[in-house]
Amino acid sequence: MKMRMLLAASAALGLTMAASSANALITVAGTEQNDLYGNTLAAHGQTMLYDFDAIAVANVSFTGGTEITTTPDPISTSAPPPLPLADGGVPVTSNANPAGTVYVDPTDYMSVGGGGSATFAGENGNFFRSFSFYMGSPDTYNKVTFHLRDGTTKVLEGTAIWGGNPAGDGNRENGYRVYYDFGGSGVDAITFESSQNSFEFDGLAGTLGVPEPGTWALMIMGFGGAGAMIRRRKMAVA
Repeated sequence: MKMRMLLAASAALGLTMAASSANALITVAGTEQNDLYGNTLAAHGQTMLYDFDAIAVANVSFTGGTEITTTPDPISTSAPPPLPLADGGVPVTSNANPAGTVYVDPTDYMSVGGGGSATFAGENGNFFRSFSFYMGSPDTYNKVTFHLRDGTTKVLEGTAIWGGNPAGDGNRENGYRVYYDFGGSGVDAITFESSQNSFEFDGLAGTLGVPEPGTWALMIMGFGGAGAMIRRRKMAVA
């Protein structure tokens, strides 16, 4: 009886995982220029989850990278995500063009240097149903990896991170909030990497989900059945 329950639980769980894998299509749903503070989040059903300043909701974590707490020169190793003056950006003179001025994100932001990585993850059983973030100076040497709940990954590199428009020329006047469609799948974690200096971003947003009660029940039944089999084998050996 227990063996049949275990097999049924495993089969049902397998179907759930297979369905998740079949729907594991992650695409760029759209971009919004200069939307650092998430003015378009509500229209996409999202909320701000982590902004490296005051917002860090429960059941998410961020590790790795270097959190920049001051506004450095935008042409140095790490350039703050751009933000026009009209949207709250602060002016910083550019070393590359001393006569010119670049307007940048005045808040704390994340910088992932060459060869480095950082990970944004759900905690306590939570996962991401959708995601968006604000990125600056689009560069082709950056990479974003989505770790799906079925154990697979989806990697977006270079221009694929923001859908190809604009070109990955590293223009420090370009800043975009990029929205992603998970195709009905869930994502446990998102990893940001860069092969050169640097990958700068801010304002991580999205929606969170928790495992369905039915999924938890199947897992518990499976673990219980496996435990019963182990106990019976030990008794047989004794």
